[in-house]
Amino acid sequence: MTSIITTGCSFTHAPDSWANYLKEKYNIKNVAEGGAGNEMNIRNAMLDIHKNNYTHCIVQISGINRFEVVVDEKINTNNVFLLPNENYTWIKSTGDQEWWHHWAKENKVPYEQTQLVGNALNNYIKHCYSVNEQILKTLMAIVNCQTLCKQKQIKQLYFCWKNEFDQYLDIINSSQELTDWWNQIDWSMFWFDGMYNGLSEWGINNNHTGALMEDAVNDPPQGWLMIENKKTMIGHPSTECHTAFADQIIVPWVNNVLR
Repeated sequence: MTSIITTGCSFTHAPDSWANYLKEKYNIKNVAEGGAGNEMNIRNAMLDIHKNNYTHCIVQISGINRFEVVVDEKINTNNVFLLPNENYTWIKSTGDQEWWHHWAKENKVPYEQTQLVGNALNNYIKHCYSVNEQILKTLMAIVNCQTLCKQKQIKQLYFCWKNEFDQYLDIINSSQELTDWWNQIDWSMFWFDGMYNGLSEWGINNNHTGALMEDAVNDPPQGWLMIENKKTMIGHPSTECHTAFADQIIVPWVNNVLR
């Protein structure tokens, strides 16, 4: 029986995502986390793979700049970017701290909690953040996931939310350590829409316009916008884009590896 585990950021976690749409066709467990980075997303999948049996693993790569911070206090909130535990809170950064201050203001989060999370993000960015380390974490996570899935004979597919790698190639090529990890990745398991392009570029190139339902409340709405005479992604791909991507890219891959 086909059993698929999927992971990624909001491009996979959202109610209208390709992964949730495919639950109508396959037995899928989606462990994606909106706003999370690759280290958390892949870690979630690997932990579940250790516990359960799967035939396929599909990983959507998110922003390399996304990091995690833990504060020693439980913050009671329904913010998707905060994961409260009994004695601490795991913060998904989405790559910066601006989202938190905006969300806290809109949702009237108490001042002390707003400052606690804001300071944690700011201090990490100021004193600890390293682009090289962020790249390293993503490359290592991919290699580790591929190794585990190969050991368990799980078919694997990886793709990016957008062209994520191009902007980091010069840094990777200038570092022997990053180059070595880059070369450990089995790139035959990746789907790209052209050179390193991902779901976003595929949606633009195939004229799947609009935004996910969850973005419709934003002002202005997120989706595809014309910036400097070029179609550019703002926010999330449309529901139509996710459905088409699932039917045209993911389903043929699943069916092909089942043969």
